[in-house]
Amino acid sequence: MRKRSILIVLVILLSANTLYADNVLRQTIIETAKQYQGVSYRYGAESPKGFDCSGFVRYVYRTAVGIELPRSSRNIWNSGESIPITEAKPGDIVVFAARKGGIVDHVAILLDNNSIIHAVSQGPKTGVIISPLTDRYFGPRILGVKTFIIAQEIPMEVSIEILADPTPAEDSIEVSPPISSEVLVELPAKVSMEVSAEVTEIRKEAPIEI
Repeated sequence: MRKRSILIVLVILLSANTLYADNVLRQTIIETAKQYQGVSYRYGAESPKGFDCSGFVRYVYRTAVGIELPRSSRNIWNSGESIPITEAKPGDIVVFAARKGGIVDHVAILLDNNSIIHAVSQGPKTGVIISPLTDRYFGPRILGVKTFIIAQEIPMEVSIEILADPTPAEDSIEVSPPISSEVLVELPAKVSMEVSAEVTEIRKEAPIEI
């Protein structure tokens, strides 16, 4: 069996778009929503001059991250991906059925594990407010959670080149069968960072058969 020293050069391009599409995207939604805290409630409105509940959620998603949501609470409930509340993340949409019969009539944006931000029409405080998830009125009326932010696989490009050393050493790694000179795996990428690792020689006390 032929012994070879191997040179491995690995370059990985990671897409920052994937990271942005989750953590940073959610943080942008949260920060945008908080900017409108205190704006008054106006039925059928979705502007900084006034919001109803679905208008507020829709406006925040559109202006913060460019995601276009349905206009009504019911249509939001009928769209997106349903997830258990235990798996909900900041920026997801909490849907409520405040009326009898389980009719959807309210939506809010989850801020963290304990609070939501939403446009409220009645109660001690109205307009865009932050409420605990365990609010005495809204807490028992949670119907479910919808997410419109779907995590993506990390796009990357991987290039591996393996070269034979013309003067192999006795304790070098043994490679059998011969490895092809280039392997290329390519997935879509937008923005990249480069990680380069170079192993000039891998030495072991005893030969390793592959």
